[in-house]
Amino acid sequence: MKKSFLSNISIIFLYFLIWVYMTYPLVLHFSSVMPGNGGDEYLMTWFFWEFYRSVFILHKLPYFTHLVYYPHGVPLYVTTAMPVNAVIASVIYFFTKNLIFAFNVLFLSASILNAYFAYLLACDTVHNKKASFFAGLIFAFSPILIEQARWGDINIWSAYGIPLYILFFNRLYRNPNLKNALLAALGLFLATYAGFYEFTAILFLYSVFFILYKYISNYSDYRKSLIKGPESSKPVNDISRKIKSLLNNPALNRRYLKYLSVMILSFVIVSSPLLIPAFYYVYFKPRLLNFNPNLFWSKAYSSTIISFFTPPFFNHLLINFTKAIYFNGIYPIMYRGANSVDFLGYIPLVFFIFAVIKMKNVKDKELKFYLSAFILFVLMSLSPLIHIVNYIRVFDPFVYLLNIMPVIKDIQESGRYMIIGYLFFGIITAWGIKSFFDYINRKLKTNGNDMAFSAGGSIKKALKKVLSGVLVILIFAGTLAGYSASPFEMRAENVSRGVYILKKEPYGAVMTIPFMQGGFKMYEQTIYGKPMIGGYIIRYGFHDLYKKYLPQRFYSLKGIHYNGNGINQIVINRLGDPSDIARNFKYLKIIGVRYIIIKKNLLSQEYGWDKKRAKEVLRGLKPDGSILSVIYNGKNIMILKLKF
Repeated sequence: MKKSFLSNISIIFLYFLIWVYMTYPLVLHFSSVMPGNGGDEYLMTWFFWEFYRSVFILHKLPYFTHLVYYPHGVPLYVTTAMPVNAVIASVIYFFTKNLIFAFNVLFLSASILNAYFAYLLACDTVHNKKASFFAGLIFAFSPILIEQARWGDINIWSAYGIPLYILFFNRLYRNPNLKNALLAALGLFLATYAGFYEFTAILFLYSVFFILYKYISNYSDYRKSLIKGPESSKPVNDISRKIKSLLNNPALNRRYLKYLSVMILSFVIVSSPLLIPAFYYVYFKPRLLNFNPNLFWSKAYSSTIISFFTPPFFNHLLINFTKAIYFNGIYPIMYRGANSVDFLGYIPLVFFIFAVIKMKNVKDKELKFYLSAFILFVLMSLSPLIHIVNYIRVFDPFVYLLNIMPVIKDIQESGRYMIIGYLFFGIITAWGIKSFFDYINRKLKTNGNDMAFSAGGSIKKALKKVLSGVLVILIFAGTLAGYSASPFEMRAENVSRGVYILKKEPYGAVMTIPFMQGGFKMYEQTIYGKPMIGGYIIRYGFHDLYKKYLPQRFYSLKGIHYNGNGINQIVINRLGDPSDIARNFKYLKIIGVRYIIIKKNLLSQEYGWDKKRAKEVLRGLKPDGSILSVIYNGKNIMILKLKF
């Protein structure tokens, strides 16, 4: 028992060291800098702060907020604010008052749990700890998860519920009991509420595939036994025997179905406070949510075949090779964003191929199932149209299933199917590594006798261990080099002193100009603590909210039409224009705006002005103290106070 405990601790510590390398130099700035380059990391911290504010300060359920889209507010049932992460972050924030530190603790812990649970799942099939270690490495630090981390999406990075669910869901089939049912339900809960609702859809698809695979496999075995068994003289196509084989299938075992129902019921009961309201807003009040998948997103964020073999651009060790593949470094010809960074790694790919070759002579059905699951989710990640590269694609039947299959259509970014695909790839690769070392050991034997028992055998045994150790180190180094993200991109935007000054001002609504979405804008609210006009809540239809809450004279619509069901962008072309503040003054009074934050450095970016024009507009506001007064005027930001 002690040996097993120490072994697990050492495995976890090794994953920690890998995390330190992959995210370096984050460990040196753990309480002041967040990983990522997309801005979502600041949005995630806002969710944690709002959860903490609701539960710990206001003592209310964190299901609705008036802090954004003021004064109307917006529900938070279906967002990227996963409650498991929010609870942990809130506890850390309660003691440290540091949201960035809380975010990084979650980032570190999720990384280790991703790896460790994938390792445990691999051990269940591979039965070799050293080889299974690589399965955890491949899943937890796969390029698709690394890229999600670089976007700051802690919810996508928190994927550890996936291997935990699969581990106990598979055990539940082999050994139906209460323990496996409850632990599988726990895995599903963590996948949904520490991770993302898309993980729930992915695991539902996996579960259906698993049961169908087992059913067909058992039926096939039963048919073969009839041909070889004592009743082989009877015609195999006898109807009664067919019905018997269909009904007596182990996949329909009453005990199994009983505990499968316990698992589902446990998940529904525990999740009901969030699950029921989410269903209401998604299926019964859908106009508020930008939740309906469409072909545009699925085509834009599907994987491409070439992405499986091309190192990502964040890999500085292989960047020259990557640029050579991408046509002499012209960037980015085939780059498709965070959901299409699917590089398998050349070293793992070698052992994966070795495993597939060796698998022909192996009777392990679990291993062959994982290979089938890998192929399924690769195909799903390429849907609805299989892209070779961006503009070269072939027919794919998934394009017709997209709008009629609930689980498939709920994954808007189809490339995310490869998150679970990497899990199965890692398991097959781990088995390939184990088989490779078994092959080497057999080759090192002479005439069927182990040289360790002959004269001088101890020396040869030691040499064999050294050779084995060197090979493990080379495989490890090669795998790590293929996935390397060091130095990791990080984000450390400075909060203006004016925001801290605004914190001390009396309560009142804040409007930021330019009127724009953005995670850092939300993060600033965690400091000044006042409601804002507009906001940024992922998975809500921004254009629908603005159209609902703002008079039409303040906005115009433009962008891509998704099958006529929505518009990509809304431009607040008057309300957020500094030159129109005076004209909109009455409306600002109606909605209760008391403070205006003007981002000087973003005016030209949003409105196409040059610096000279921006200065003229700011000068034209002429705050005289009776209507507008300046609270703060810095290099990049000006804060005005409105007096009514």
